[in-house]
Amino acid sequence: MKKQNYSVIAGGAIVLAIALALSGCAGTDVVGKVAKTSFKAVLDASKDKVSFSKEDESWVLASPAGDEVLFSTNFARNAPSAGGMADMDKPDVEFTFDAAPFIAAGLDVAKLPAVDGIKYELEDGRFMLHFELGNDAFSADAAKSFEATFAEIVRTQRARIGYHEKLDHYGISLGDGNMFEWAKDMSKNDKDIVWVLNPAPFIAAGVDPAKIEGWTFAKVETKDAKGKTIFVDKLLKPFNVK
Repeated sequence: MKKQNYSVIAGGAIVLAIALALSGCAGTDVVGKVAKTSFKAVLDASKDKVSFSKEDESWVLASPAGDEVLFSTNFARNAPSAGGMADMDKPDVEFTFDAAPFIAAGLDVAKLPAVDGIKYELEDGRFMLHFELGNDAFSADAAKSFEATFAEIVRTQRARIGYHEKLDHYGISLGDGNMFEWAKDMSKNDKDIVWVLNPAPFIAAGVDPAKIEGWTFAKVETKDAKGKTIFVDKLLKPFNVK
């Protein structure tokens, strides 16, 4: 598989800069508002791919291939005790997907590096990436619907939400270059939802990123802190849910 050019939003600082630039005015948060309505449209289109996990206390959105992203109904549930650390077994956001393509591409799980706020696990043939985003308490309404949970994420984690005009995508930055993205308008986009991974930890663990079946190893166009266009490596898995 050859590396391809692809454009996504990347990095919390860049996401914040884009969000502020496109917000219109101080009193009108266009990005935050449309991020919620466009995400709801994805949920509505996904239908039976949306569920609730009582065990994880999280809403689940699955891809047509079975990849999943989970959003906790309350980020405060794993708040660390005084001087302690957050419980990464109760992640704020989680990715799960088939590990076989990574193993076939050379992965040595024992060599996956430690990354602050992220936990890599392999269980029953699936990768699980746990993301710790904060200790914000959500409204009780978050447990009533996926839409309400996402609204709480936008309210408490606004700096992580961004919009990429070129691809007409919204996204949430999960740390260390990992993201989840979705289309602003699915009728005009053939990439309705996208899992975005930083390939560096996998490369450090022996993976040849160009050989991961089902994933695209791409050069991603973004901007650095000074607004200069740069290209960074990403692993991408897009889906059309319609």
